Amino acid sequence: MICKYVALYVPDLRAAEEFYARLFGMELLFREGKRDGEWRAQRPGEDWSDAETAGAKLLMVALQRGEFVLALFQGSPTPGTVVEICLGLDPPEEIEAVLASLPENARRLDEPGGEIEFEDPFGYVWTLQAPDVPFVSPDALAGRWLY
Repeated sequence: MICKYVALYVPDLRAAEEFYARLFGMELLFREGKRDGEWRAQRPGEDWSDAETAGAKLLMVALQRGEFVLALFQGSPTPGTVVEICLGLDPPEEIEAVLASLPENARRLDEPGGEIEFEDPFGYVWTLQAPDVPFVSPDALAGRWLY
């Protein structure tokens, strides 16, 4: 089992992007926001000023170093709040073993592309997927742009 990504709420998304990128030597993977209530990706190569000029509010930033991704979400959580945890499990039998162990009150959320997502009884969202599945913006892949 490997930890593939961690998603955290931060009160100042732009400052957090700069801080974590510098602190951990991470590169920008992508940024996203919402338009008409749906997630949309910022086009590659654009920056914060492009979003501001377009009147778009960025709500999520993904930073990457090696295989690890740090996903940052705009928000003012209780200190230490985690948005989502993703584990890379291989072979598929490992994922099935975890699913078989889920308590009845764990809520399954969805299964896009073979990954399993569930909310545990304590409110944390977990994603289980093969270790080689990249952290990508599904909105960018589908051509759903923020502006």
